Amino acid sequence: MGKLPNLGSNSNSKFHLYNAAFWAAVFFMSGIVAASLKLNGYIILFTAAFIAATLYLTNKNRILALLVFIIPFGAFYYNFYAVSHKQVVPLGENVILEGMVSNEPQERSSVQIFLVSLMRPYSGSVEVYLPAYPRFQYGDLLKLTGKVEENVYAGRPDGMYLPKTEFIGGSHGNAFQAFLFKIKDSLTANIDKVLPAEKSALMKGIIFGERAEFTKQFTDALKKSGTTHIVALSGYNVAIIGIVLSDVLAFICSRRKAFWITILFTVLFVLMTGAEASVVRAAIMGTVLLVAERSSRLYSFRNAITLTAALMLVFNPTLLMFNASFELSFAALLGIVILGPVFRKWLSADKAGGFLGWRENLAETTAAQIGTLPVSLTLFGFVAPLAPLSNLLVLEFIPATMFLGFITALLGYFSSGLSLAVGWIANMLLGYEIFIINLFGAHLS
Repeated sequence: MGKLPNLGSNSNSKFHLYNAAFWAAVFFMSGIVAASLKLNGYIILFTAAFIAATLYLTNKNRILALLVFIIPFGAFYYNFYAVSHKQVVPLGENVILEGMVSNEPQERSSVQIFLVSLMRPYSGSVEVYLPAYPRFQYGDLLKLTGKVEENVYAGRPDGMYLPKTEFIGGSHGNAFQAFLFKIKDSLTANIDKVLPAEKSALMKGIIFGERAEFTKQFTDALKKSGTTHIVALSGYNVAIIGIVLSDVLAFICSRRKAFWITILFTVLFVLMTGAEASVVRAAIMGTVLLVAERSSRLYSFRNAITLTAALMLVFNPTLLMFNASFELSFAALLGIVILGPVFRKWLSADKAGGFLGWRENLAETTAAQIGTLPVSLTLFGFVAPLAPLSNLLVLEFIPATMFLGFITALLGYFSSGLSLAVGWIANMLLGYEIFIINLFGAHLS
């Protein structure tokens, strides 16, 4: 592992481009944090000037001192984004809205939830809660009559609960996006034909991030066992699965081939899950970690993750402070990058991988859990103490489970017999995973 470069060198010539890029991204994100906390613009500017002067007087580094002024730019950019994307819709009064269903509706027990992008004279999106039937889909144009209630959670759209709904027309969305959603729906239907309900629900959760069919007891068990991420489309999920899959493939082929196969799998994963924004973010974060791991230099890890975060925030700066998935994903990746080598050394993972690379997997999952600890405590006030052990026992088999799930779903188009045969093997793995999750979630937590 390379040594961290001296970021405060007295010589401007030694302040390399990778350092400048890293600190520019850090200062940009610092400005976003300041604006998210609603700090006064003059205070942000004065603080940046004070930090710049201090850095210049102590380090004589003009480049780093100048980069500090990206902080107020980051704050300005956040406020500009907030104004330009401001939702224009009256709250708390009866209103008639028209808009398009802009994501795939999520089914939860007897309720369907989806976003509606509003049409003029209003703008923005509202989160709509309706009974399970009649079902709506991506691209449907609807007329909604009811009250828009303010969402108490910052960064999330306001909601309409059980509005009077009139269907105007369908197929108004992106044709390719709609096609991907139909593929996913048909794949999940093939899984339902082969696997029992509880195991089908978990398989769809692992592959597609769907949790609508989980019971409350199983949802609680996932949380208490620290394994919720296996059914969450986050960078944490993609990164861990990517690392484990890459290690398993390394037993079959070279590390180089394993790396590219894993990248290909990640792309297919995004397409199969509908290529929604959250999934694309997760895939980018997971891929960044895989790419960074091929380098032995610490600043490569550091820059890859930091610049990826900054780039995502250019498209949506509210993610940094108001999106738990984004925060947990990057906290996990930072944990793996910074603490992973330490745990691999303690466990001698580089010398002896163990059965299915368990030493490597334990090192990565423990590092990720520690990395996400501050965020988990802040957001949820809860941490699963036995999460490293439960993750070790479950994650060993997640890549194989996903692979068998994909094969089961694909074979459903051609041969129900072959689909049942592969599904039978997947059924055993899912049974084991459910047992471990319930054991740690219900009895050992």
